[in-house]
Amino acid sequence: MEDVAKVAVVSTATVSRVLNTPNLVAPETLDRVHRAIAKLGYRPNVFAQGLTTKRSFLLGILLPDIHGEFYSELLRGADAEARRLGYHLLVGSEGGDGADGSLPLFSTNIVGFIAGLAVMITEPNESLWSQAHGAGLPLVVIDETLHGNGVDRVLVDNRAGTLQAMEHLLASVPPERCYFLGGPKENFDTAARAKVFGEALAAMGHRTSTDQVRYGEYSVAWGQRASEQLFGKRTPGPIGVLAANDEIAFGLIQGAKDLGVGIPTDLRVVGFDDTRLASLVRPQLSSVRVPMAEVGAAAVRMLAERVRDPSRAATTTTLSTRLVIRGTSGAA
Repeated sequence: MEDVAKVAVVSTATVSRVLNTPNLVAPETLDRVHRAIAKLGYRPNVFAQGLTTKRSFLLGILLPDIHGEFYSELLRGADAEARRLGYHLLVGSEGGDGADGSLPLFSTNIVGFIAGLAVMITEPNESLWSQAHGAGLPLVVIDETLHGNGVDRVLVDNRAGTLQAMEHLLASVPPERCYFLGGPKENFDTAARAKVFGEALAAMGHRTSTDQVRYGEYSVAWGQRASEQLFGKRTPGPIGVLAANDEIAFGLIQGAKDLGVGIPTDLRVVGFDDTRLASLVRPQLSSVRVPMAEVGAAAVRMLAERVRDPSRAATTTTLSTRLVIRGTSGAA
């Protein structure tokens, strides 16, 4: 800062104001200091800034995992929004719990440096909720609704997208030949989509059998295993499948092809999330589009608002979903 002050011919206090409260600095001085910063390649230490201003420029986001396109897209949206708002983003995942059962983000002193925390909770997890809520930070929760409306939340409208998918499948497949392939049974998204699946069949006068709703994991391997179960005994006519994500749908399609099952003549499939995988598989995968990047951006935006105004009422943002129809569910 002293070097910048010398080049810009200002005091170190002015340099500090340019970095922390630029609205208090005259435009000409602001420009001169910024030119000096660029010339010297100066980068302020965000931790030192936080100590000086008593304001952190770091936001934390904690996800169940950081592998796969769903999480990478969510993080892309979160990072872009954080940078737009003048924050840096600290990313953590639930993997590698500490010896005391705490998550890495909570087991270090880094919590003292972040201004707020966004956490994605995809299934009942009291330990995670307790650690996040007990950190004493501004908090935004993604996906979870079990603990009432006391915190800001970002949700995805599973109902609308699932209804569109089922209306599409039921237009060409009888309800008794429709199946739902979910992730883990306790997963919030899987549970919501399975519920709407059953409601859609009930609206057609059909009572869903336990065989029609199957739970597994969000993976290609689970989709492949499911194809063997569904087509172990072939019966005339097509079947329709709503998969809880695109990876399950992809595994199902690959397994069906290995068994000589025609798509969409014998099998009509709709996935969920509409990742890039949907356009790579052949025929291209029909899928319910989830605004993954906007989930991350919305969480960061709400968190920044909560940091600015800790006393405002908690709000919930629900992002829309919609069906994108492609070849795997089209007319035979």
